Amino acid sequence: MNNSFSEIFELIKKSKNILITAHVSPDGDAIGSGLALLLALNKLNKNMKKEAKEKEELYLDKTLRFILEDKVPKNLKFLSHSILIEELENYDSKNEFDLMICLDSGNFDRIGKVASLKSEKTIVVNIDHHISNNRFGDYNYVGDVSSTSEIIFEFLEEIELSFDKNIAESLYTGIVNDTGNFKHSNTTKKVFEIASKLLEYGANPNKIITNFFDTKSFEKLKLTGRVLSNFKFVDNLNLVYYYISEKELLELNATKEDAGGFAELLLSFEKASVSLLMREDDGYIKGSFRSKHDIDVNFLASLFGGGGHIKAAGFKTEKSSKEIIDIVIKNMSRRK
Repeated sequence: MNNSFSEIFELIKKSKNILITAHVSPDGDAIGSGLALLLALNKLNKNMKKEAKEKEELYLDKTLRFILEDKVPKNLKFLSHSILIEELENYDSKNEFDLMICLDSGNFDRIGKVASLKSEKTIVVNIDHHISNNRFGDYNYVGDVSSTSEIIFEFLEEIELSFDKNIAESLYTGIVNDTGNFKHSNTTKKVFEIASKLLEYGANPNKIITNFFDTKSFEKLKLTGRVLSNFKFVDNLNLVYYYISEKELLELNATKEDAGGFAELLLSFEKASVSLLMREDDGYIKGSFRSKHDIDVNFLASLFGGGGHIKAAGFKTEKSSKEIIDIVIKNMSRRK
């Protein structure tokens, strides 16, 4: 059962040192929802300070930080306040947080090393939209909606915190990330209604789509050519897959960031029903599944300790790419 937005809001108002975080390898929804919440809570802090001054009451400023294990991806730095997002390795404060808000993370491990900032006194709020979420928070709000950004929109509306252009563009970015620019089956009537409101609040869709989807590095384009020329297809299962090694990235002078988005691209192959992109990452392999026709890739990701949604899921494992493919083929064959 979910905690109410009002319960979470009361907790935020009482807390003084607040940490916002999200999953490793952050995507548009993780960045967008977190940045929107940070900007909104900064407004709340100013409002509470003003009210206290008018009442001649003592008010201690809230400390608000948005910290991630990884850097903000290049294609999300167009968001004007992304500079406020801190990378964990550059965070050197000994500040103890009394509240940690985890966004877009199916389990606590998904936030990576940021988990080390939690103390015994830290209350954890878990806000997410993944069906695989294990409700790890002291307070939880897990919604069956398009994105965590959609939940944050509803939260801000209910607590009546005012929207501005920067909050609107952050949330719009999160929504287009997780709906594939309104192409995926999680694009509901409500999603369009929210998107319309965000435009009214000042979001610029052309700016967002151009920067987020339509701007790619030379190295990304070279890697795209490699993937499209060499992907593998298992005909009887309609499975298409590719493995990107660290050696291949080095050879093309490409980054881990350049390796994102290929699961969606592979799924566009006309015969594909399931796509899998595997990428070597510091002794592990990270995998991303995508599917058509309601094929449950959340189940496939769970075989490697991962999860997500029915049509989009991910995992991280110590198994080799061959072991992964063998397990996937075996389980897809059983469920065919």
